[in-house]
Amino acid sequence: MIRRFTSLNDWFMTLAGWQRYGVAFVLGFLTAASMAPYYVLPFLVTGFSGLVWLMDNAVRHQRPGKVAFWTGCWFAFGYFCLSLYWMAFSFIVHAEGPGHLIMLSVLGFGGVFGLAAFISVFYGLTLLVAKRFWQAGWARVLVLAIAWSLAEYARGHLFTGLPWNLTGQAFAGLAVLSQPVAWIGTYGLGFIILIASALPAACVPADREAMPSKISPMPLAAAAGMVLVICIAGAIRLAGANVSMADNIRVQIVQPNILQRDKINYDLWVDNFWANLNLSGGVEAQAPEDGQLYVIWPENAAYSYFQRDPSALDVLQDRLPANAVLMAGGTRYDAVGPDLYDYFNSLLILSRSPLPGEETPAIDQMESETPWSVRRAYDKHHLAPFGEYVPLAGLLQATGVGNIVPIGQPFTPGAGPETIDLGLARMSPVICYETIFPGRLYPRGDRPDFLVTITNDAWYGDSNGPRQHFDISRLRAIESGLPMARSANTGISAMIDPYGRIVKKLPLYERGVINSQLPGAIPPTIYHYTSDFVYFILLAITALWVITSYNVGVRSQPSA
Repeated sequence: MIRRFTSLNDWFMTLAGWQRYGVAFVLGFLTAASMAPYYVLPFLVTGFSGLVWLMDNAVRHQRPGKVAFWTGCWFAFGYFCLSLYWMAFSFIVHAEGPGHLIMLSVLGFGGVFGLAAFISVFYGLTLLVAKRFWQAGWARVLVLAIAWSLAEYARGHLFTGLPWNLTGQAFAGLAVLSQPVAWIGTYGLGFIILIASALPAACVPADREAMPSKISPMPLAAAAGMVLVICIAGAIRLAGANVSMADNIRVQIVQPNILQRDKINYDLWVDNFWANLNLSGGVEAQAPEDGQLYVIWPENAAYSYFQRDPSALDVLQDRLPANAVLMAGGTRYDAVGPDLYDYFNSLLILSRSPLPGEETPAIDQMESETPWSVRRAYDKHHLAPFGEYVPLAGLLQATGVGNIVPIGQPFTPGAGPETIDLGLARMSPVICYETIFPGRLYPRGDRPDFLVTITNDAWYGDSNGPRQHFDISRLRAIESGLPMARSANTGISAMIDPYGRIVKKLPLYERGVINSQLPGAIPPTIYHYTSDFVYFILLAITALWVITSYNVGVRSQPSA
């Protein structure tokens, strides 16, 4: 095996020019295939070990900084081309004919590739810095892991953040592998995965001719040991994972499976509203008389009907029992002037009786004879750029892009995360894009009993996007130690327990409902208390070790 490693390493050292960058792109592309729906986890080793050897190649070059920068950029560009391609589908939904379809396809995929190129710069810059501390032995693996992880953290926070397909998300498909996020978070798990994935490259030192005695299978064994430790830790945690179910609470998750073209068709809005309502209630969803039924509709299922049409409230009377609480995605608006409104992407909470602590209903119900009322409204606070607001909208309109992509009235962000008392349980709402941000699900010091996530992934068709979004939800449940009820318009809807395990699920593009008891929360996780602090401690200790070894002369960088 070591002979094969050395032969492959020799080939990497011969790469030059665009051949080098082409290999970097392919390796990045393959690394992204470790995520849903492919889960080809060995590609993590192929990608990051290959990137170590590409950096070994770069530091031999006469202009190592330039080569390291572009190597990082091309690797990351390949990674994000596969990770984010599905975003382009949201443009295509607006197509009204073949010519328009072509124009929007070019614009959509051009925008996605442009975004991928922009994000890739973060990784190019961190590898440019990493080149300065590159060493011949095991330490260069740690240097790469630190560089990639810092770039990951930066793109998750700068410019509103896009922490999509973080390295730690590769393990989300298997509950036993993803349990460490309860202690160190997704960034921390990703850092460990990075080290384990890149370690096999250290079987061959960067300067093999000068250090022939350093060729060893030990880094490969160390990588396998790290993965084994993750498996054992996860298995131990799940071995004692007995989750109780609330006897007095039933949850009904509605998945109407409305295609996006129909969902945005104004003429079909009434039909779409009834599609959700007709799936709600029923014998299987009955809760005890002294209990509650929580019915959850997906994002923007109710539009603004509950605010502007009292008959929308009246029809709930016949469909839902008296002890039901309806949580429906909808649009809410506030008048801020004559014919001037602020619009909010909201989760509307409706019931027949006032909620604990309620003083006045959240929305003026006009004239309705039913006791049903919108008691609370949570407004999405982290809006999706280009989906719910458009950065530089004036510039886009001036350049003509606004004539192609409907910009319209942007949404107004809400105040922030909330915890809402429903009577028998307290919940925190999370709307679509907000799910992708670790540690931002509920207010600090106000932990709920469960999470409610509503989303509309129909924008992205039968692609990687909805499946990866679902995996992200599972990680949020593990991080918080809270069960999550997830309602998605076209799927994937599910009841997820506080260990990230699927209690019940509806797959993509299937109309139906999930009827389930509510899993109980477990005690707060370490991540609940520390957030990303443990991750930064791991990062700092590793960086200190690398810097120390560099300063005492361990580095052995090949000459040009």
